Amino acid sequence: MTAIVPPASRNDPCPCGSGKRYKHCHGSATAPVEIPEPPPANAGPVEAARAALRAGRAVEAVAIIEASPAREDVDASRVLGEALRSIDAQRSRACWERVLAARPGDPEALFFLGDIQREEGDYRAAVATFEQALAASPDHPALLNNLGLAREKLGDLAAAEGAFKRVLEVSPDDLNALANLAQNYYQQRRYKEAIPLFERLVVRMPGAPAAIWANFGSSMRSVGNLAAAEPHLARATELAPDRPEPWRDLGACRVELYRWGGAALAYGKALDLDPDDLVSASMLLYACGHECVWDRFDALRQRLHDAMAQPAPGEATLAVPFAVQSFNDDPAAERSLAERWSAHEFLAPSPVRAPRRQGPVKLRVGFLSPDLRGHPVGRLVVGLVERLDRTRFEVCAYSTSKEVDDAIRERIRNACDRFRSFPAVDAREVADAIRSDRVDVLIDLTGHTAGANVSTLSLRPAPVQINYLGYTGTLGNPAVDWIVADAYCIPPGLAGTCVERPLYLEPCYMPPCGDQVDADDSISRSDYGLPEHALVYAVMSAAYKILPERFDAWMEVLRAVPGSVLWLRTMGGVAARRLQLRAASRGVDPARLLIARNEPVPRYIARYRLADLFLDTWPFGSHTTVNDALFAGLPVLTQAGRTFASRASASQVIAAGLPELVANSLQDYVDGAIALGSDRTRLVELSARLRANRSRLPYFDLDAYARAFEAAVERAWAETPVD
Repeated sequence: MTAIVPPASRNDPCPCGSGKRYKHCHGSATAPVEIPEPPPANAGPVEAARAALRAGRAVEAVAIIEASPAREDVDASRVLGEALRSIDAQRSRACWERVLAARPGDPEALFFLGDIQREEGDYRAAVATFEQALAASPDHPALLNNLGLAREKLGDLAAAEGAFKRVLEVSPDDLNALANLAQNYYQQRRYKEAIPLFERLVVRMPGAPAAIWANFGSSMRSVGNLAAAEPHLARATELAPDRPEPWRDLGACRVELYRWGGAALAYGKALDLDPDDLVSASMLLYACGHECVWDRFDALRQRLHDAMAQPAPGEATLAVPFAVQSFNDDPAAERSLAERWSAHEFLAPSPVRAPRRQGPVKLRVGFLSPDLRGHPVGRLVVGLVERLDRTRFEVCAYSTSKEVDDAIRERIRNACDRFRSFPAVDAREVADAIRSDRVDVLIDLTGHTAGANVSTLSLRPAPVQINYLGYTGTLGNPAVDWIVADAYCIPPGLAGTCVERPLYLEPCYMPPCGDQVDADDSISRSDYGLPEHALVYAVMSAAYKILPERFDAWMEVLRAVPGSVLWLRTMGGVAARRLQLRAASRGVDPARLLIARNEPVPRYIARYRLADLFLDTWPFGSHTTVNDALFAGLPVLTQAGRTFASRASASQVIAAGLPELVANSLQDYVDGAIALGSDRTRLVELSARLRANRSRLPYFDLDAYARAFEAAVERAWAETPVD
């Protein structure tokens, strides 16, 4: 009886590396393959059939037994059942049932019967049968392995883990148990424990199947070792070039490496192999968006819209929520998508939240994110963390990314009572740390963006959990109690489009970060290659937020405002060239598109003063970038939609005292951009008003924001139910 690590199909190569098909190797054999010995010259039919079976001639073995007058005997039934295993499972079952009728509790018969039950999907029956066999042979590796596999199918990963570990205790060199345990840890998202097992496995099993390499690479990716992950994932695509899953995994790794072209290639291959793979469709749009490759945009967008409208959950309607935000403006569809993604991609929510500390205590607040560094999220929260009232709050931070030494991270570290770093992310490890620190209110700053910590939230390590800032939308996870917003971003009538309860901050959910504006006024347009007297429209949004129709609208504006230019955020050469080509096709001189260079944050913000009007993207607005522009005194024209992501910019513009710059349609947006671009005096007036508002409006007051945030956290603590 040989343990098995079943591939996708019994016709696939056997994971043992023999080169044989699985059904002719470990999928059918009861012992390691040996060089067969010919039967004695006077051998009876049972011995002759057994010899044929050992030689791999199962059909011949069946014919010998069936021609024998003793075919109903126990020994004959045993050989026939084994020979039929890869030919006719039902007839094989009948043979083993005959053996068990004659010899109750026979471990070999129970093994084969249980294996047939497992392959038929009757996992409960298989578990019962394997356990009965183990009563007679408690340490048999094959029985334990197959028991573990059946338990996994029932969702009992912990019990399966125990079975695989027992095999390795009695048989440390069992490759199947090693593979099974590695895969088990992977399923449990215990990546740090899985990685050394995968490492041992691929060394000892040169012919390891694609699934092993794929999960090995995905484990490395999950702990942040992207450089090591990519070649493992690429190896999986070489071994299984006609299966979409390895290509999808490779695409995900390349996204995190910012290799947009390579990511698009991988996701495109996955989608070609499986046209119903909406995860690949959404991520292909996202990767192509970074390079402004719009060849398949309309078709993919429509396909995703159609899927999001489907009421039934399941993999066929799965897509990546963050990738969809760039084109979706339906909050109900957004909630449905987030719920499906959370349920599929992350650990199931614990039914029990962490207990509350008793007695009068300062609230212990924890911030959870991979972005507690020189990242837009880190920039936004650093001033807030520094200003929280230490007579009312203790502040902890949990960084789930590799150590990065920069000024923002150091400020956050210095402002916290406790700062923990987890360079290799394990959801349970992070949750255990939060639970041991007795955090009262856990604030997640990541949501469904890169480095998501939703599995940690699912474990409910804190009695109150809040979705804040990093992701403008619902997480779709019932373990999260609140979402920080304002009444404009999530109007009370749309509160039901979030799984979380809205935790309102007024006038705006976005924390101001104006302390990072460079006060140097010496910069000039000539420093950046901008025409001295031209009307400069600034678009400093990430390229993936630029939709084809929005770009075409900007070209309409440039045609209507002679001499005006469009100043775009730093982007790769592929994206820039594509936008220039599209500009030319829309009757605009490509020279009127100017690409900004990379600069440190203070100078990056200060240079906004050189532009005349900021043009926002839609439906995924610029958010932090809008905050920067408003603090620099640059008016922002935006369009409001229905989702949090499509209203966040408008919320800021209104809070900054410029409500007339919020358009309600694309045509209003275009008309407004043309009218303002044709009236420099009006733009100067708006800029002056904006600068004056910095000293009198709450939106620009970080101290006032900190007090409002503290009150909101205390309100969440008081109003969250106690289990």
